[in-house]
Amino acid sequence: MLTVSDMLGIALKIEGAGYSYYEKLGERTSGEVKTLFLRLAEQEREHADIFRELLKDVGKASTTQDWDDNVGYLKSYAEISIFPRIESSEVPQNLNKAISSAMEVEKDSIIFYSDLSSFIPDSNELKKIIEEERRHLQDLVKLYGSL
Repeated sequence: MLTVSDMLGIALKIEGAGYSYYEKLGERTSGEVKTLFLRLAEQEREHADIFRELLKDVGKASTTQDWDDNVGYLKSYAEISIFPRIESSEVPQNLNKAISSAMEVEKDSIIFYSDLSSFIPDSNELKKIIEEERRHLQDLVKLYGSL
């Protein structure tokens, strides 16, 4: 059974890998593009901090709730759609390919976090992260279109 703690652990892994990916892109670029990647990296780090706090709060709860097996798809979704792209130690040399990969991860993260929000419905922090991930995707789409 997948628990909320498990899902938050997956979210932490997503954000940590996102931070690393954007840092690497920031190292390879300059000017406004570099500034964008470093801002995205910083926001991913902030998201990880929020997920750590949510994980602590869930851990302090007196009851842990297991969800039925059908939400196990969230873990599978992350393993199939998100992790293969973000766990690669290499960032594509072609900037368009690197941005395209980042757009896919942002899109998949939005889907994952939106589903996660149904298990933590009153979390303003999670809602804020979802909105920031949408802005990340918009920024990346604009950058991709300008290259």
